[in-house]
Amino acid sequence: MKNDTNNPIKSTLVALIALCAALCSTLLQAETFREGVDYELLQQPGKVEVPGKIEVREFFSFSCPHCFRLESFTTEWKAKQADDVNFIMTPAAMRKDWEPLAHAYFVADALGKLETIKPDLFEAIHVKNKNLYTQADLAGFFKGYGVSEDDFNKLYNSFSVRVKVRQATALAKTYRLRGVPAIVVNAKYLVKTQSGKTFADLLDVVDFLVDKERAASKVALSEQ
Repeated sequence: MKNDTNNPIKSTLVALIALCAALCSTLLQAETFREGVDYELLQQPGKVEVPGKIEVREFFSFSCPHCFRLESFTTEWKAKQADDVNFIMTPAAMRKDWEPLAHAYFVADALGKLETIKPDLFEAIHVKNKNLYTQADLAGFFKGYGVSEDDFNKLYNSFSVRVKVRQATALAKTYRLRGVPAIVVNAKYLVKTQSGKTFADLLDVVDFLVDKERAASKVALSEQ
């Protein structure tokens, strides 16, 4: 049989088919994820934490069972992201009883133990059914990580931790969030949660918005 891989007509046809497939995929995605249905443009956009990177910020509470279930999905998703994506978790104390757990998040961060304590605290609350909702309860929990009660309380009540809790809560209010988990892309888009949508579906919308912002950034650079 004659090898026609170098046939220019065939090569052009293959290229056109590939281009058509790519365009169809893009159009299908654009139709699948729609503003007002799958995401909404925030009325009061914020500022990203690291300029030049596409920010994906998840607002959560350790006491939220949905946040606990989402954790494994975002952990896997984060590992696959390019260097231009900055994923941030924000413990928003949108209710008074969420404040101690928001403090605990920033205490763990200040101690450099966040990556260990965060999943363990989620598991302790939602799998082991431990009551860890007060400062005293959390001080006892942190003892298991070599943190004395005195050191924990000093950090818990420190100016820096209290400011971070207030800032996280204020940002959630600025974005007019109605609950958690909530994912905001590039301080501009809020991914809408709907019945029947899986966590994988939500992250598909996040990917779409990340690509949207990446493309917009490239266009802006080309016009400079």
